Amino acid sequence: MPEQAITTVEQRPDLVVVRIELERIDESNLEGVRAGVAAAGSASPLLPVAVDCSKVSFMPSMTMAALIQLAQLFRSRKQRLAFVNLQPLVHESLVAMRLDRVLEIHHDLSALTSRAN
Repeated sequence: MPEQAITTVEQRPDLVVVRIELERIDESNLEGVRAGVAAAGSASPLLPVAVDCSKVSFMPSMTMAALIQLAQLFRSRKQRLAFVNLQPLVHESLVAMRLDRVLEIHHDLSALTSRAN
């Protein structure tokens, strides 16, 4: 049985979309998620990267710390990183931890692209 992809990447003319293909991000797959997002950004350094979290229903606090590290990495290379399509419980957790002040979060891709224009 083939292993499930951790992330998939969609290259658009004005944006890179990284879709997390997992229902939960935890210690068993966190490094794969981080590596997939970082690699997508490195491959297209002039484009913003949107991380589509629509399938993710659970994210422990250690995962949230990794999101901050990713945001710092992208900020250091002056590349935009945004998280989109968060499920309600994941979004509420990020807001409760005030990470919405550190991470760029949008309801969906259209909200992100309309803000860029």
